[in-house]
Amino acid sequence: MARATTIDRDAWLGYRWARHGLGGDAVNGDLDDLLVLGVQGNRQSRGEHALSQRVEHVRDTAVADAITPEGPLVCLWSVRGAPHAHRAEQLDLVRDALEPSASDDGGPEFVRAVDDVAEALAGIVTPGMSKGEASRRVSDSVAPSLVTWCARCRARHVDDEVFRAAGRRAQIVLGSEGRTTTLSPKPIVTQESVESPRERLLATFFRVNGPLTRTIYREWNHAGVHSVGRSWEDLGDELVRVQVGSARYDLPGSLLPLMDAAPSARGVALVPSNDPYLRQTDRALLVPEAGRRKKVFTALSGPGALLVDGEIAGIWRYRRSAAEVTIELFDPVHAAQKTAAEARAAAMASSTGDDSPTVIWS
Repeated sequence: MARATTIDRDAWLGYRWARHGLGGDAVNGDLDDLLVLGVQGNRQSRGEHALSQRVEHVRDTAVADAITPEGPLVCLWSVRGAPHAHRAEQLDLVRDALEPSASDDGGPEFVRAVDDVAEALAGIVTPGMSKGEASRRVSDSVAPSLVTWCARCRARHVDDEVFRAAGRRAQIVLGSEGRTTTLSPKPIVTQESVESPRERLLATFFRVNGPLTRTIYREWNHAGVHSVGRSWEDLGDELVRVQVGSARYDLPGSLLPLMDAAPSARGVALVPSNDPYLRQTDRALLVPEAGRRKKVFTALSGPGALLVDGEIAGIWRYRRSAAEVTIELFDPVHAAQKTAAEARAAAMASSTGDDSPTVIWS
């Protein structure tokens, strides 16, 4: 990586905006790479809120109906053990790309535990059932050494990190009945065949997000140092050194012309707190001002972000019970941008079957 190139921050924003399909006018093909990485869910949606800021339909299915145990998108414990929406035909890719390694922090004991619990889950979750029932049955069927007392649940069960990693290995997909999380077996869908899945995941991350460091990638997927190092080495001479602002990053050289040709970011979006646009990047580069960065990236119950032309122009919170979205602006926005934000709020609410909310500007 002898060559170093300076990339303008506006070009970086424009590239990421386009690759993340933001602004509400993306088409299905624009989301192919993003769905390899996954779209994270939260307590208010399984990923519909984030998708609603990009598309109205996934294939021929409305966003509100797209994430189900049968597909076209399914939700499973994916990156960092968090629920993410992926294409149903890419579950093998997700499983293999995120497979725990004996060289990771948990070591071989963690890998063995995931193997044993995944085998139990695959045999138990043949019909759909609640997560609680599956957890009880798994705890009764695995070695006692894998079951510990949980003070929060006031019950003995398999460690949650192991349980979620095992769910991904067994390709258990998530649903809900009311406020209860349900588990279902892998949908009957022909799986995409992929060679070198870890390398594929890293290459996709670069295509979606542009320049990055090993630290950024590790913070996103919680992979071990050795595992990330091997993936980096697999790309080898493809990587070049680039500078955006005052920081240096790596980037496949093939992406440099695409970044140079990227149009400026244009449009408005209301993305949730764990949206890929916020999670898969250098936070200091995305939000240079420290006070604003502290407001955007809070440890618990973080707000969503109002995006205007690629920049974070404010934060928002959605009270579903009151059908209200409150937006706190960092800087003034034009009337047309306010109107666009209100339309984005309506799309978000519609994606989870809610009425159009009242938008309160703060």
